[in-house]
Amino acid sequence: MKARDWFRLGHTAIFGYTAVLPLIGAGIAAGVVTGWQIWGLLATAVSFHLFAYLLNDLIDLPLDQTQPSRADYPLVRELVTVRQVRFWVVGQLPILLLLWWALGGNGRSLLWLCWAVVAMAIYNFGGKRSPLPPLTDLVQGSSWAALLLFGAAVVGQPTEQTWVAAGFIIVYILLVNGINGSLRDLANDYAFGAQTTAIWLRARPLPDGRFYIPARLQIYALFWQLVLNALALILPVIDKFPLGPGEDPVVLNIVLQLLSIVCFVYLWQVTRFKIPLAQMTPWLMAHNILMLLLLFTAVLPQIDPLSRWTILLAFALPLFTADSLAEQEWQSASKPSKS
Repeated sequence: MKARDWFRLGHTAIFGYTAVLPLIGAGIAAGVVTGWQIWGLLATAVSFHLFAYLLNDLIDLPLDQTQPSRADYPLVRELVTVRQVRFWVVGQLPILLLLWWALGGNGRSLLWLCWAVVAMAIYNFGGKRSPLPPLTDLVQGSSWAALLLFGAAVVGQPTEQTWVAAGFIIVYILLVNGINGSLRDLANDYAFGAQTTAIWLRARPLPDGRFYIPARLQIYALFWQLVLNALALILPVIDKFPLGPGEDPVVLNIVLQLLSIVCFVYLWQVTRFKIPLAQMTPWLMAHNILMLLLLFTAVLPQIDPLSRWTILLAFALPLFTADSLAEQEWQSASKPSKS
């Protein structure tokens, strides 16, 4: 396989979404983060990312084979075999245990790591087959939240901020997977008979390439956006209640409120207008990033500089470089040789 195919196989462009979770958990825990812990948490994120996404690729392979946007995935193109990918998925389990041991091997962190793995497996096996899709979205959200809590347990004790951040991640997944992801894949999922939150809420693809979004889906989405916004506003001050004189971060609150309004209005517009499915993906991706910016704005100013910059780089570098590097490699490989 070419480098482009390895990037696709490992879902490298979205690795940053996984990487930031244990790092944020560590940064807002009651403890001091060391450089060794940061490297260990990044390695854990790599292994968990491969486990989660390769398992999803295996389970959803019949569906992905009918999805045009996944036509270039290595497993769909049979550049790798199901047996090989299954081996890589199972191989992440001892790697995760080894990393847990290297990071101190305490019982709390093992508990959260095990739940992250188990909940992700439950979601992958039942995610598009459950008669109640919001429940499986919740299970997946708890898996990613457990990864955040794993990072906190490695460093020390969870704080009030840790629990609110975990709640933020759960709601974030309810929106990212339950609304944005299921709208993005609506036409193919509906044709294949998959069960997703959007379909469960009666969203339907239309013959002209657009889709029908009922009021119930819009209300569901906007409700969880309001909950997410509230959690973001609480995050910077939850450990300071009751607030004393001068403890209210006025500038931070203004920025968070503006971002919250932007996220709400953006989601309202996306679910209000019948944007063609072909144009929907960048809109939904932008909303995913906007919501994560809420979390960054709420917690990064209070995190130590080393963790803060690691989080920013771990998120931005894969997102902005993986696809462009893969495309450059593909274009150079496609040029005829001058022999």
